[in-house]
Amino acid sequence: MKTPTSLLRRHSRFQRTVMLTLLPALSMVSSPVRSNPAGGLVVNGNASIGDGLGGHLSINQLSDKAIINWQDFSIGAGETTQFIQPGANSAVLNRVVTGNPSSLLGALRANGKVMVINPNGILVGATGTVDVGGLVLSTLDVSDADFLGGGD
Repeated sequence: MKTPTSLLRRHSRFQRTVMLTLLPALSMVSSPVRSNPAGGLVVNGNASIGDGLGGHLSINQLSDKAIINWQDFSIGAGETTQFIQPGANSAVLNRVVTGNPSSLLGALRANGKVMVINPNGILVGATGTVDVGGLVLSTLDVSDADFLGGGD
């Protein structure tokens, strides 16, 4: 016959196992999503990054190709990130250089090609919309030389 103490011990172990299993998933759900990409640094090409006020971030790309390293590349629901590029064959490489995964829950727009590289993952949510000339989302990096040499 099982004693109340052994039943409590078994129940407690079960609760601990469930909590340890769910903890990583809960931490992903509760992590804050930024309104728009933040901490951008243009490392190649010519582009200017707007302030993102009013839920709209504009990146004005003046060169045919540009590389931007970001601290965070997420777009919140109801927010818009727009790349204004010289033409349909223009390309921008957006690389996340921190441990933050990307969540695209708002609108991503561009008249050219957009690449987002994030080794920590990229989620396009149900509210996320993409209207670009070409799109690559990847967890695998591409070298600057390969991108600039035609690997867009």
